[in-house]
Amino acid sequence: MWYRLLSGILILITAAFSFNTMAESSSPVLEEARKLTDVTPSQARAVAKDYLNKRKLVTAGGSKSSGALTREDTNKDIRTPESTIEALLIISHAELALDDPLKALINVEEAESIAYSANLIKPSIKIKTHKAHILWKLYEDNEKVQPLINEIEKDLAAAKLDKLALNRLEYDLVLLKAEVASDSALIESSDIYFEKAGDLLSTIDNPLLTIEYDLLIGKHNLKYKRYNKALYNLLDAYWSAVEKGSPLLLAKTNLLLAELYSEREILDKALDHLSQAADFYDSYGHSVILTNILKEMADIYYQQSRFNLALVQYFNVLDGESIQNNLEDIIETRLDLARTYLQLYNFPLTEQYIDKAESFLSYTNFDSLKAQSLLIQAELNSHLGEESKGVVQAKQALEIGKKLSNSGIQTQANGLLAQLLEKQGNFKDAYYYLHNYNRLTKSKQNLWLEISEDDFTQQREFIEKSIHYKNQEAKIIESSQERARFQSSAIILFILSSILVILFIRRGMSVKVLKKQLAELYTDHYTHPRSGLRNLRLLNVKLPSSLEQSSANFEQWQTGELIHEPLHDKLRFVMIDLPFLRAGYLKSGYKAGLELEALFGQYIKEKIVSPARLYHFSDAMFLYVTPNTNPDQTEKELFETINQWIQNFQPEGSLEKIVRAGIADYPFLPRAYTAINDKELIDILLMALGIARKLSLESGESHWVNLKAIENAPAASFAGDDIRSACKSALSKGLIKIHSSQKIEDGIINFDTTD
Repeated sequence: MWYRLLSGILILITAAFSFNTMAESSSPVLEEARKLTDVTPSQARAVAKDYLNKRKLVTAGGSKSSGALTREDTNKDIRTPESTIEALLIISHAELALDDPLKALINVEEAESIAYSANLIKPSIKIKTHKAHILWKLYEDNEKVQPLINEIEKDLAAAKLDKLALNRLEYDLVLLKAEVASDSALIESSDIYFEKAGDLLSTIDNPLLTIEYDLLIGKHNLKYKRYNKALYNLLDAYWSAVEKGSPLLLAKTNLLLAELYSEREILDKALDHLSQAADFYDSYGHSVILTNILKEMADIYYQQSRFNLALVQYFNVLDGESIQNNLEDIIETRLDLARTYLQLYNFPLTEQYIDKAESFLSYTNFDSLKAQSLLIQAELNSHLGEESKGVVQAKQALEIGKKLSNSGIQTQANGLLAQLLEKQGNFKDAYYYLHNYNRLTKSKQNLWLEISEDDFTQQREFIEKSIHYKNQEAKIIESSQERARFQSSAIILFILSSILVILFIRRGMSVKVLKKQLAELYTDHYTHPRSGLRNLRLLNVKLPSSLEQSSANFEQWQTGELIHEPLHDKLRFVMIDLPFLRAGYLKSGYKAGLELEALFGQYIKEKIVSPARLYHFSDAMFLYVTPNTNPDQTEKELFETINQWIQNFQPEGSLEKIVRAGIADYPFLPRAYTAINDKELIDILLMALGIARKLSLESGESHWVNLKAIENAPAASFAGDDIRSACKSALSKGLIKIHSSQKIEDGIINFDTTD
């Protein structure tokens, strides 16, 4: 299981070096799929296939134009050749991670065809590198891969790309050569290629790529039992992944460190790193790697004789969805359960799981698993006192071990045969198998001695470096003296810097005071002196530019430059006349009138809810502007709201609070947004207010009047410089309707506002 887990991680790492750079112009959908590829390949494959199925390939204008990418960002129904290639490579990468190189190769060849048709040089070279990697994984035949490598080298020599891009592509190719050499047991050649790749990597300046490089070379050293070198690379990758905040690379590093510590039989450290990796993969559903991690944790628990914990993890593995499609894993897990129950002396369950495993083994050719099953049965028969059966089974397992050249199976079989034959009293044969057992064990011990000698060499080099560092102490003292000479200069520089800081602080305080004064001037300039509300000056500044911007937005919408129609929520303008504010001066005097206006301004501010605005137009006249977000709200309801605000205003003294209001919507003409400007709109409001004033003078009550253009009122009817005459004409023609709080007599519509 270690082999399957780490080979899967190695595939993900080595395939990534020619894959990650394809995401330079990735769409968000493909970017998400790319991130899932190294965790849940099946899900990544599904997302990429869905992307290809739901979008149409667009090649018009060529892939060299940025317009294609822009259209793809805004149009979710199309895909460019570059994004199509990226999606196919994601699928290929996922198929490779799912151990299906043939399907991976099919998708790469389809991507290669698109790159050739669109004349994409850089993606074409990347695709060929990835294809060579798949061919090597599929055949492990240098004759099939080398021609493609030669072709890539020719393409690189002929490609007219910038230096950084060429270095990146050459780095991918050198790593491919290193992988081929490593898998071919050409250790020295592989080391040379890795060193060359490291030199190229120093020119690329990509921290995450550096971590992946450390993982590759660490795995290479681990494969050939160079544990100290592997540990150096993997620890470097571990802390770099922590520093860069890359959980995925950290999880991959943890798995390789767990393998290293497991092989060195430092089981607690191996468990620690496996737990960290499991925490990451557990957050993703349907993760094949998580199941393999749990299996390795269970194996380590078994080696530590923590059999109950091992059982828990084995059952977790058996319940995993990913194992259900792999017959070899199903058989192996059942054998593990049988072996564990045997150590717990639960013989019935041991037999039960052996029988389940055997029922599958009878249809397969998994010789290694068959040998393990025979060894478990032999040990079980030893406990049950059936040594003869056990001897036969152990000998069968020994033959399989010799056939597979598996020293582990041979060691177990020889040791078990020695025990069984000794129980039978056959000491001669028992001695023979015990001798073979000791020979195999000694061979393993010699390997560990060689590793220990390597450790001693590393320690010696460390001591030599330490001695070298001691020789540097004199130079350090000399450097300290040199630093002391510069210390006085640093103090002077510090004093000068402090003076500059003080000057900057003083300047900042001055700027702050000036800003405060400017804010006060702005408030004084654009605030009515009596009420404290926004004044007419601010209205004259803001209203024209606001209406002009609205008109510009509408024109952009008409020409298709804006997606959403502007002015969907219209504005409603209300010109309000409050005679009681004027009457306050006449009734109570100038000072009392000022206090009344100030008190009213302070009161009405609290009633205005943004984005609504209230401007003090003149004396007792106010302009209220509010978004018409509720088309169902009638003019009467709006007036009643404003009237209620006025009636709730309770200053000292009794005042007859009559409210007059002229109402109009903006845009005034539904079919011609830009026909009425700001001054004309205010004139319309004044005309409506004049009618409301006449009604109020006649009845002595509050009134409102709303001038409303009909839906199809043409802009031509309002052309010219005299909006009042245009409105009178429009009223006579029925282009403007008058809505009012009272039926209006014909004589009132002459807009004569004199008493």
